[in-house]
This record gives sequence, C-alpha cells and structure tokens, in this order.
Amino acid sequence: MIFDKLSTYDRHKVLKNMIGPYVAVLIAHSFSLEYKYSAATICILSLESTRKASLRSSFERVLAASFGLILSATIIRIFNFNPISLAVFTGIFMPLCIRFNLMQGFFTNIVLATHFLLNENVSLEFVLDQYILLLVGVICAIVSNLYVPSQNNEIISQLEKVDSVMKDIIFDFAKALKYKAVSLRQDELFEELKVNLDDCEQLVEMEKDNRFFFKQIDISKNYSLKFSEYMVLLKIRECFNKISTDISITSELAVILKDLATLNSSTYTYNTLLKRLKHSEERFKNEIDKNNLNIENKATYFLLIENIKELIELRVKNIF
Repeated sequence: MIFDKLSTYDRHKVLKNMIGPYVAVLIAHSFSLEYKYSAATICILSLESTRKASLRSSFERVLAASFGLILSATIIRIFNFNPISLAVFTGIFMPLCIRFNLMQGFFTNIVLATHFLLNENVSLEFVLDQYILLLVGVICAIVSNLYVPSQNNEIISQLEKVDSVMKDIIFDFAKALKYKAVSLRQDELFEELKVNLDDCEQLVEMEKDNRFFFKQIDISKNYSLKFSEYMVLLKIRECFNKISTDISITSELAVILKDLATLNSSTYTYNTLLKRLKHSEERFKNEIDKNNLNIENKATYFLLIENIKELIELRVKNIF
C-alpha cells in the first residue's frame, strides 16, 4: 500500500489534510454558513509544515480578511455583481498584500470575494458569515497542526550519515599525507557532506518551529558542532596544498588521522589522540631546525596540527 511506504511525517501530513478540512466543513454546517466547503479550502491553505508557519499564515489570513472583506464588498457595491469587480479588487488589494507581506491572506480573500458575486449579496450579515467561515478554516488548521511528529529521529539519522562521510574524508586525508597525493574522491565526498548538512539543517529548522508550544529535547547543538567540524575539515584540506616535504611529522599525523577515522568514538579514544598529537607537536618543535623547512612550510604544519586538534576537540563535544 502507498500509505505504508510514506514516512511518519508524510503520513501525519495526509491525515491532517483529511481530518482538518472535514471538521471545518462540519463546523461551518453547524453554523448554517453558506459555501461551507470553502472552510475546507481555507483550512488546507492554512495547513503548513510546522506549528509556527501555520500560526503565521493563519494570522496573515485573518488580518488581511479584516480589511479585504470590507474592501471587496464596497467595490462590488460600486461596480455591481460582475467580473470587473473582482478585477478591480485584485488590482487594489494585491499590491497592498505584497507591500505589507500578507500574500497568504490574498488568496483566501479572492475565494471569499467570489462568494459575494455568486450569491449577489454584500449585506453586513453575509460579510460577517464569510469572516466566520474564514475563522472556522484557520482555527481548524491551527488545531490540526498542534501535533506534529518530532523530527529528532530523522535528525539523528542524518547526523549519522554526516558523521560517516566525515570519517571517509578524514581517512582520505590520512592516505593523502601517507602517499603525498590528494585523492580525486575528495571533491565528491565534500559535495556529499554539504548536501547531507543542508538536509540536516532543514530538519533542525523544522524541529525548532515545531517546538513553538511544547519543549522537546534539543539536538540542534549536534548539528552546529557537525557544521563546525565541516569548516575545520575545509581548513585542513587547504593545508594539503602546501605540504610537500617528507618528514616524520607527516607520517605521524597520517596515523593519527587514520585512527580518528577508524577507531570507536569515545572520550578516551579522543583524549588519547590529543596526547599523541601533542607529543608529535613537541617533537616537531624540537626537530624544526633539522628539517630545513621554509617559513611557509613551518606555518602550514603548525596550522595543520592546530586544525586536527580542533577537529578532535569538536568530536569530543559531539559524542551522541
């Protein structure tokens, strides 16, 4: 069945688009409102992917309708019940919605304005009925969006993908230091990493918007740390363009990076790597005059060591 293949989030999206409009029609019917099925349309238009977005769009619709309904009724009184009334209303109301960032309310008001033309009625009572119809639709949308499935599991899954690609990149760095050649696969890995980070950021932003009413476990800091790791990896990558000398520190750093990519993620492992890195750095400082390195090479090696240290420290913070 197609429904079984949908994600939890998509299943919920289908259900709220079924139940919300249905309830809106029932309520509109109980109030004996004409064009009760328009309440379903308004409800669907007001349903968004997050609680905050749904509240925002509903507020825009109600705010725009507060002025739009009166404006459309007035224009129809002047130009009578014909299509030119709708054209004039659009010409005046749409620029106002664009100017005040209320375009969500524009589309709803067009639907309600057509009711005036279809019913050939712009009495105060009928205008009030249309306003109630709008409120029924947006309130049902807000209530339908009160429960939104948490994205935490999806975020964790995406972070695990990010971590896997990062380990591949770090392992590739180790091989590049060992064999003095940068892999052609690096570009592909960094592109894949950026795509996964962007997907993760989108999920994190959705989760933040959905915590508008209910406090949940905050794992957005894990994304922030992973993005910081990504920036450090870019800095490490830049160092490879300037390393060309075959000295002992190069092979030592290669082994440390290999272990960072392959060993289990634990505080003990990372602290051990930091100690080994510090030991290599001290030895490099003591042997620096023997290696006959130019100023640029020396600076590059110190920068590489600092970047690797920063990467390991970030991974300590990012154990989850």
